[in-house]
Amino acid sequence: MTTRRSSPALREEELLDRLEPIFLKEGFRKVTVADLASRLRCSRRSFYELADSKEALFLRVFDRYLTRLREQGARGAAAVPPQQAFEPYLMPAIDAARKLSATLMQDMTAYPPANAMWERHQRERMEGLRRLVERCVEQGLFRGVDPYLVAEVMAASLRRIREPAFLAASGLSYRDAVEELYGLLLHGLFRRDAPDAPPPRVPAPGEGAPARKPALSEKSPASPAREKPARRAASARSARQ
Repeated sequence: MTTRRSSPALREEELLDRLEPIFLKEGFRKVTVADLASRLRCSRRSFYELADSKEALFLRVFDRYLTRLREQGARGAAAVPPQQAFEPYLMPAIDAARKLSATLMQDMTAYPPANAMWERHQRERMEGLRRLVERCVEQGLFRGVDPYLVAEVMAASLRRIREPAFLAASGLSYRDAVEELYGLLLHGLFRRDAPDAPPPRVPAPGEGAPARKPALSEKSPASPAREKPARRAASARSARQ
């Protein structure tokens, strides 16, 4: 009896598992229910048993995915001391960023219910981050920073780096931007004399700083007013001679 009751639930979970990589890679706006049914070899009715519409189906899959990320981060952080908890807490999001396509991010940003779900997810994660920072400050592991400020700066930064305009201007992918941002967090908060402080990040072989446009002052020849003192002194002596 228990097996018969649980069987539909297991089939639902399996179908949601199979939908997840499709939505993460392709978004949901251009994908049709008919296409999903054909690719997953099931009836369209199977999807409408999960949700009333394609958009609602996406929200169910996406909420399930985000919930799993938060639970993974919380479990990882709870298993180690606070000064070692940042990597296991943040890594699920970094790994997730590698799966989130530009198409998905655009679809999510343009669809208010999905955008609101993402914002709730980020608020919950930043609250967990705030608690971690607070514990490390209390134990003298971090420099004297305000945990609420750190969490708010991170939340604002995460909102900014997923904007298409930022990604286009920076030349970064979303996944690269997330990894760089979390690296900045981890290397910027620890006191250097604190136990388990991460070492300064050393670029990998062949890895250079991102290309940037030269500043105006770099393009213009140095003016006499900016000559080094020694050069100005030599010029003055020559003039007197």
